[in-house]
Amino acid sequence: MKKQRFFEQPGLEDGHSVAHEGQLWQTREYLLMAPVQGSLAERIFEERQAFAQAYRHPSSATDTQIWLIHFWQWETQEKRFMAYFREIAARQSPLLLEIDGFGFLPSHSIILHIGNASAVAELVKSFRPMQRMLKSLSNKPHFITEPYLLFASKLKPWQYEKSVPAYQQKSFTGRCMVQELGLWKKENPRQGFREIARFPLQATHGAIQHGLFD
Repeated sequence: MKKQRFFEQPGLEDGHSVAHEGQLWQTREYLLMAPVQGSLAERIFEERQAFAQAYRHPSSATDTQIWLIHFWQWETQEKRFMAYFREIAARQSPLLLEIDGFGFLPSHSIILHIGNASAVAELVKSFRPMQRMLKSLSNKPHFITEPYLLFASKLKPWQYEKSVPAYQQKSFTGRCMVQELGLWKKENPRQGFREIARFPLQATHGAIQHGLFD
């Protein structure tokens, strides 16, 4: 059986800067993500709260998002690539997202598997024409090919060792519609990401009515 290889979601330091004509030009870190919404998001939030109480572990601001593209780019290019994100997203249909159980990463992280990961990967693939636009001097964009939802990350050894046996036995499934994508940005390496834009998925072919699985 082929072993799955997951992209480890990074916590990078922003050392991406160039001095030119007395000015310091810097790249910023960005994430294109698919938000989990509706009753499924509420259930994940409740499950995280239970985990936080049992294992004393906080949640992060991007916890109910599925990472699609991670990249660094010059802030001066922001309006340009946002326009292309909006244009490509508008040609995509809303996506039915299926969550199917817990998984575990060597980095002491717990994830939620995506039952229809191939459909999410196809959505990511639709943005591949932007690859050159998203490339900075020191970094290539990372298009996630095996998407998942991060449930808990950077666990201490005791948190991981105690929680894994319990969550190996725990069942968690659900569905929701993804109607739009969100662009998140980190302006300061000592601070978290914040959402700066949303891009609706507007194509109507094959679309499923929102609320059907709420």
